[in-house]
Amino acid sequence: MERQQHLVGTVKTAFELHSLHNDQWLLVKEGPDLRQIEPAAALLIDRKEVDGVRIVRRRDYLDHDFKSHITVRKRLRPGVAETDPLQIANPGRDASWCDKPEDFTGDIQRQVIRGLFARYLDENRLTPLEVLYYEVAARALDNAGTLVQGALQRLASQQVRGSQQTAVSRMKELMAMVDDGLSRLVAKAKGNPVPPLAPGGLKALSEKLAAGGADPMPGLYRATAAYLAGTKTWMEKLDRLFRLFTPDLTVREMRIIDSIAAEIMGSSLALRELVGKEADRIELVLNAINLYVGKLGKVEMDAGGSHPPGVIALSELLAQGVLPRTLAELRLGLLRHLHARLPFHGERHIQDELRALVRIQDHLKVTAPSLVNDEEIQEAIALRADKLIQPEAMADVMAMARGTYAKINLVLSLVNMAPGRQARAKLAPYLRSLIVPDDIVWDMGCQNRRMDIIPPLSELADRIQNAGLPDASKREILDILDSALFETVRTDIVGNQAMGFADRMLALINTCGGLPEGRARTFASDTLTTALRRPEFILNYLERFDSATERRDNYFKLCETLAASRLVPPALIPHAAA
Repeated sequence: MERQQHLVGTVKTAFELHSLHNDQWLLVKEGPDLRQIEPAAALLIDRKEVDGVRIVRRRDYLDHDFKSHITVRKRLRPGVAETDPLQIANPGRDASWCDKPEDFTGDIQRQVIRGLFARYLDENRLTPLEVLYYEVAARALDNAGTLVQGALQRLASQQVRGSQQTAVSRMKELMAMVDDGLSRLVAKAKGNPVPPLAPGGLKALSEKLAAGGADPMPGLYRATAAYLAGTKTWMEKLDRLFRLFTPDLTVREMRIIDSIAAEIMGSSLALRELVGKEADRIELVLNAINLYVGKLGKVEMDAGGSHPPGVIALSELLAQGVLPRTLAELRLGLLRHLHARLPFHGERHIQDELRALVRIQDHLKVTAPSLVNDEEIQEAIALRADKLIQPEAMADVMAMARGTYAKINLVLSLVNMAPGRQARAKLAPYLRSLIVPDDIVWDMGCQNRRMDIIPPLSELADRIQNAGLPDASKREILDILDSALFETVRTDIVGNQAMGFADRMLALINTCGGLPEGRARTFASDTLTTALRRPEFILNYLERFDSATERRDNYFKLCETLAASRLVPPALIPHAAA
């Protein structure tokens, strides 16, 4: 704990209440105590004036100048769906707004830069921080044709949305800020060579830059960017970056390493490089979970069959929880993967995708228990499952099964795999449409001896009872099955005059033990209870056996079968069953 405090610094926790209006989250209230926020959230819900509310836990890493936001509770009005579940609260204008060149170095602004220049940054293995603080990287981007101009046009259109300002005037302001920032960066670099930096030398350089009383952070970012220049892969960059780590670093130096590492992890290409370029997306997700807790998992090794020293240092620091920005970025990357439309495997089959979600949930439970109860991750998993269940996709998967009972088994398997009540509720109508007892009888080949359908229908009812279906759908399906079972027991067993009385009672005992609770079981139980109170039932049954030994053995067997069926009170079973 002391080491974590030394490397992370002061952390304060606060809670925010957000309300959803026209697909925009707005900050309503904040406070240090959750108990201050919950009453206000309840009041907003009761008034029904908003589309949704959420409570967010905010952690302020004061020495890292960083804030993490995690939704702990969310409630949307029925029928409301978010366009972007990862949207941050709107502070009144676009969160990426800049008034001066220095504003581009903010966390949100750098995320926007990552999005606008993603392809260029990935191709050149650069992070936004390197471009913002290192004149060589900045000039290279500025000279990349019309890339900057096109990106600023898109940013201007985004920032003025909903305001009175035109995109053209905002574009001019952004261009002026970029030109000013680049000019200042180049001017400072003239006659001011980059201080040399070698592995393990970050602490010494930090102390040297701070000795003059000036802010050492720009110089540290610049020197680190120059030190990382020329790396060909993200893996190589991570290795070189974390070779700067030494146990005597302070929060100031850790902020440098953590900030750049987080931006590297913000690249989907970086995670793919770490796992292997041919890996399915499911492997990327599982490895992101591994990295979150500091496990290297399937991270590729070097030619010597071991992980590079810098990558090992990264895993150790993640496990210690001293890289707040990187941890937040890994979690955000996991959420992005879960919300993305791309399949986890090569093709988007419902069964494969649901199995992948089950695999992710199981991996979370084993590897990262702290994420199991994460509201946003569970919501993302449930939403992904819900989006998978579409009529066309269900038609394709149902066509793979032959026969009614096979289709029922298939849909039930999907219900049992599907995470989240919403996805299971969408599957319920497909299951309900298949619950036609006569179709099941014919499918199982029981049309000439209908009593044989009782065990399969009883087993089906038990499986549906234990499936995670909505209560109303479950009751409707179970009522249909119970009615079919009741009619079969009443007509094909108890009312079957082609069978003797003893044989009818034996059929009840042998076929009805698995009946679910309901009319059918009550009827079978009452019928057997009445029969056991008539001594001729057992006596007539035993008369069919010739020898005393056979009569005794079958008497004991009958008593055991009666007890196993649980259809009658134990007191009515002859004492021999004991």
